[in-house]
Amino acid sequence: MSESYYKGYWMLTNRCNLRCSYCVLENAPHQLKAELDLDAKKEMISHLYHNLGFRRLTLSGGEVIIIGRKPPKDFIEILRHIRTFRSDDSSKNLEIELYTNGTLLDEAVADEMEGVVDMVAVTIDGAQDSFLTQIGRNNQKFGHYFDRIVKTCKLLTKKGIKLKLHSVISQKNHLFLANEIRDILNAIQNAGGNISKWKFYQYMSYDSPERDQAHAIPTRDYERFKEKAAQQLSSTGVTLHFKDNQEMNASLFNILSYGNAQYMRTGDTWSTSKRTEDLRSYGSMSELFARHDIDENRFRHFHEITQ
Repeated sequence: MSESYYKGYWMLTNRCNLRCSYCVLENAPHQLKAELDLDAKKEMISHLYHNLGFRRLTLSGGEVIIIGRKPPKDFIEILRHIRTFRSDDSSKNLEIELYTNGTLLDEAVADEMEGVVDMVAVTIDGAQDSFLTQIGRNNQKFGHYFDRIVKTCKLLTKKGIKLKLHSVISQKNHLFLANEIRDILNAIQNAGGNISKWKFYQYMSYDSPERDQAHAIPTRDYERFKEKAAQQLSSTGVTLHFKDNQEMNASLFNILSYGNAQYMRTGDTWSTSKRTEDLRSYGSMSELFARHDIDENRFRHFHEITQ
């Protein structure tokens, strides 16, 4: 039997420079204190690669660029560590996708990303400044978020890094975003950015009544948005992925900032989801499956890398 390899999603930090109203972060002081330090993050990457068979990692947050005490120093150190898992033999490479809000991504950081990061996903939920302010994406000195995203996409395209867009679909934007997406795409392309993929997430409940009341969207409304967005982008050549609540819950395996992984069983919600121990304590994925009630077939369906 051939060896299995996996892809994983790692919330590298819960620190963030924005305050998006639909987001949930475990960012109380004691939780931030529990975050793995730089050496432990490097150990985790090595363990995921050598012992657990991960060959593709999505690094997310929070905002990944602001890990550590003096951003972006620690983030650059992480990139340089990952570079040691790259070679001319692409079959052995550790592939990296980066989720970022893009506001802190400058030329120096982009230079370090070249040859290490395979794809960057930036989030844009609308084009209008008033809406972006309302949901917390325009935050203090990080205003004019849409303009910043356009510049970030231009920079990364210049560096030869593939780009995709992420949008969270909620009751706040589902009625107008489909009418804006061609303008968003055109603005990025006219600036020199090249978008290859676009993922649209149905807002996911975090069992927080106040947040859910403001953002939760019925499936029927998400499906209507999906149909209209697909029509708007049908001739663009952009690959689309509509990720609904069912897929998000079924695929959930989030490596958290303190080294544990969060997963859901059938019937779980966000608040009843389970946690593993620090992933560095498992010698293999077989051991991980044996010690937890993770549905192995479902995990493999979403996270195993197929040739």
